[in-house]
Order: sequence, then C-alpha cells, then structure tokens
Amino acid sequence: MEKYPTMVFILENKEIKFMVKTKKMNLIRQIVIDTLDYLKSRQFIFSILGILLLLTMWQIVSLFMHEIIIASPVQAFSALLSMFAKATFWNACGITAQRMFLGIILGGVIGFVLGIIAGLNENIKNLFEPTRWMIMSISPVIVVSIAMMWFGMGSEMVVSIAAFLLSPIVYVNTIKGIEMVDKNIIEMSDVYNFSIYQKLRYIYIPALIGPLSAAMTIVVTAGMRMIVLAEVLGTNSGIGYEFSFSKTDMNTPEIFAWVVVTLVFVGIAEYVIFKPIENYLLRWKRQ
Repeated sequence: MEKYPTMVFILENKEIKFMVKTKKMNLIRQIVIDTLDYLKSRQFIFSILGILLLLTMWQIVSLFMHEIIIASPVQAFSALLSMFAKATFWNACGITAQRMFLGIILGGVIGFVLGIIAGLNENIKNLFEPTRWMIMSISPVIVVSIAMMWFGMGSEMVVSIAAFLLSPIVYVNTIKGIEMVDKNIIEMSDVYNFSIYQKLRYIYIPALIGPLSAAMTIVVTAGMRMIVLAEVLGTNSGIGYEFSFSKTDMNTPEIFAWVVVTLVFVGIAEYVIFKPIENYLLRWKRQ
C-alpha cells in the first residue's frame, strides 16, 4: 500500500518533466521556424538593402575625408579581420557580452517587478515617480563618474550602471501595459474571485508582452551604448577600453572596426535572440 502512492508520484513527476521538456522543444522549434521565415521575407531583403545603402554612403563620405578622420569600409573591415587573430579581441568581446547580458537582465527584472507593483497601486506609482524622473533625466556620464567612486573600476561598476539606467525603461513600459488592460476584464476577474497571482498570470502578463517587446529594442540599443561608455571611462577591459586604446593611438580603422563590432552585438541581441522570442510570444496575432 505504501509503494503505490510512491509509484504514482514518480510517474506524475516524470510526466511533468516530459511536458516541460516538450514545451522547451516546441519553443526552440517555433523560434527556428520564425527565424527562417524572417530570412525569406521582404522585410529581411529590404533590411539588407538598407545595410548596403549605409555602406555605400559611408564609402562615398570617406572619399572626401582624410583617413585619419574617417576610415573607409574596406579599411575598417580589413582592421577587423586582423583583430580576429588577436586573443585580446575575443577576450574584450566576451567581457562586454557578459556585462551586457547581466546589465540587461538585472535592469529588466528590477524594472519589471517595480513596474508591476507601481502599476497595481497608484500611490506607489506616485511615490516612485520622482525617482523615475531623476534616473531618466540624469546624464549617463554623471552616473558613470559616481559609480566609479562607489564601485571602483571593473565589471561591477559597468553592470550596476546598465541596470540602473535601463530599469526605468522597462518600468515605464510595464506600467503602460498594465494601464492598457480593459477595466471590464479586471471587474470580471474580481467577480470570479481571481487571486493576485491569477490576475498577473492570465490578464496582466499577457497584456505586457507587446509593450515589453517594444521596450527590449530600446533596452538592447541603449544598454550597449551605456556599457561601452562605462568601459571607455572606467574600466581596463572590454570593447570600450579597446576602443579608447585605439583612439589614443589614432588608429582610425580600428576605431571604426570596433564600431562595427558594437553594431553586430546589438544586431545579434535584437534580431537573433529577442526578436524570435517576441515573435513566439505574439504568435497569436498571426493566427
């Protein structure tokens, strides 16, 4: 009699694990399908044409400027190829990628949690409003200078700055998403005695997918700028540090090569990681 409940528990546990694994596989499969569909779409084709247009304009401008002021695309990509052979290049990219990931995740979680709390309580929203205004108004250079005094030079300082400056973006979009929820739906959930957890899971969080997806585009681009700025001003490693080192040497091709690297970072984060996830979460709009 004692073994039977144990066997049932084991079978149920295995079934739950199988269901979780199946959901993960379906998520990965759908992301791959969405990515392949995007690569075949007119949007992707015109995006490639837009990149070629930018490269053409860059080349034309470089013809009329001295190479110390602006490097041509050929010079920049040649410098980038030579940088590939250096261990310092990959080390710098790895450090910046880690800082970017931690900064975006930490800032996103803080902004989301505080946004949920403030969105559900008008008094707390008004209490946080001066702080939100201050963070979004203050210059990143000032934040970097203060963070250097508090945390010193290193990854802790860079991640803290990124999280501090990115969290208000997620915070504001979370509140906007909550405010967009139909009041009639909230009243109906009260009639059926929905708990706070049920309201969050079935009403608020699905409504937040759209606003937060738009916010992530801003967070990724702004996050990269802030992290590189912090590395330029207050670290001895990362892409920003290598960029400032190239600037000191007046190595213009390397400077523009590092600019290309930062653009690739943002492109990978936005279009390879976040965009497929957004398409998966908003797949119901296409059905």
